[in-house]
Amino acid sequence: MNAIINSISDREIASAIWLAVFVAFSLINKSTRDCLGAVIRALFQPALLTPLGIAALYATGEIFLLSYLGWWSVANLKTTILWLLTFAFVTMFEMATAKNRKAGLGKITAEILSVAVLITFIAELYSFPLIVELIALPFVTIVVLMAELAKHKPEHAPVAKLMGRLSGLIGFSYIGFSLLKSIELWHDTFTWANWLELVIPIILSVAFLPFLYAWRTYVAYNAMFTTISIFGIDRALVPYARWLAITRIRTDLDLLERWRKSIQSARPANKVELKHTPTALLALKEREAAPPTVPPKEGWSPYLAMQFLADVGVETGHYNHRYEDEWGASSPMRELGKGDGIWRNNIAYYIDGTEHAATVLKVMLNVNVTAESTETEKVFIRHAVHLLEQAVSFNAVERLKIKIASLKDFQAAIPFGSVSLARENFDGGAIKDGYSWMFTVRRGG
Repeated sequence: MNAIINSISDREIASAIWLAVFVAFSLINKSTRDCLGAVIRALFQPALLTPLGIAALYATGEIFLLSYLGWWSVANLKTTILWLLTFAFVTMFEMATAKNRKAGLGKITAEILSVAVLITFIAELYSFPLIVELIALPFVTIVVLMAELAKHKPEHAPVAKLMGRLSGLIGFSYIGFSLLKSIELWHDTFTWANWLELVIPIILSVAFLPFLYAWRTYVAYNAMFTTISIFGIDRALVPYARWLAITRIRTDLDLLERWRKSIQSARPANKVELKHTPTALLALKEREAAPPTVPPKEGWSPYLAMQFLADVGVETGHYNHRYEDEWGASSPMRELGKGDGIWRNNIAYYIDGTEHAATVLKVMLNVNVTAESTETEKVFIRHAVHLLEQAVSFNAVERLKIKIASLKDFQAAIPFGSVSLARENFDGGAIKDGYSWMFTVRRGG
């Protein structure tokens, strides 16, 4: 017990004091007391407690193994509890709410093994005297919150910049003080106990990755079957869909998400139609891995066309079947400029074609805020010129770049197709004087 008490720093004591003040204030005030009660009730829901309890049991197994190896003792209990609350539970929540589950584990692994972990450990190794920590904590909290809030409004950019610099200065002061104390008290710093305090959270985090992998898969499957039972297929087919997913798709969560969209689009009515959907997707995935060659007179390989604007930061979704013989892919609309209220200018890339060939490539700019049209049109011109170079040739760029830059409607021939630029004004609606530019490259089809 003495080892645990001695491991508590003045910074942690200050944090506990301010937390107690916050809880006391929340309990005294009726409105905040009701909110706090609602939060506590939400935390004790079985749907939340069950996965957290399983995670705690998994972490207990990790701790038991480390203890068996002689690397963990009661002196590391505080660090372990903090790791469980700030990494394990928080990461589980992030994995459950992340839109891109595929990239989650790679990012988490990089964070575990980053230099930031070492810097954080150094900053926490020694703290200021308790009175300094008590005064500094609310000040630092306000600065960080102001910096985060200011980021969400372009007009507050100077405040965000100032608060960011102030946050950095505060961070350097914590690190600098701790580093100086570490050097001054080197005989107390460079010990086996401190080394374990650094290494144990890293080991626990790395060993926790298999659990996160299983958790991520469970969340994805649960969301998948909840969605398709409402918007995709008859509930009677859901057990068979589960079996198909487990046996055919397994842990490929990217393919699972594509299958969900395919089911919602096709709405298979029986087991035969449902069985065909993963088969078609697996065949499509094989074709994506080794894209077939498409003769220029027929268009472009869809999987090459998806990469035409990658150099300017444009990424498309998968090339998928839409309806009848039409296939396509598109990028998200990327917002440009600061905007005016809810409206901002935006640009996107579209690919249309057949199952085997892309025949129409389009860059579209929507000018919703005419006051910012000049800058956003420059972005559009760069995208259009880059697309023409990638899809046709540099010679085509040399021949047509002046017409593109002049932003006047035109149409010109290219081998096996055509290039066009057209403006369309918005008629009526909430946006006054708005318009769009469409740059189109066609082949085949």
